[in-house]
Amino acid sequence: MKKCPFCTKPLQDVAHHCHHCNSNLIDMDGNPIGKPAEQILDPGLEKVEIAIKAALTVFFTVVFFILGLTLSGNILGQGILELKSPASIAFNFFLLVVSLVAAMLLSPQIVKWIKAFLG
Repeated sequence: MKKCPFCTKPLQDVAHHCHHCNSNLIDMDGNPIGKPAEQILDPGLEKVEIAIKAALTVFFTVVFFILGLTLSGNILGQGILELKSPASIAFNFFLLVVSLVAAMLLSPQIVKWIKAFLG
């Protein structure tokens, strides 16, 4: 018995077509079609993965923004968060955008590492 790569239902080893989801399992050249069943995520797990990525993105955005404010305050010698001038407002906006981009690049990698660690 093998599993359908699309719906993961059990099939005969010689099946060319899944009678559960109506999918072809072999192309015209005899090559298998679709992802292996192990790579297909349950819809509930996909939602959990998206929620984890969103939470990590928010967390790292806040952390990077606070670190950026702290480092810029130490380097420039003043509090940037005061928003007294257009330059400080622009700097804070730029820092927030950079923090968000960095967090969006980092969070999928962390989820990939977690999935690799958990097997």
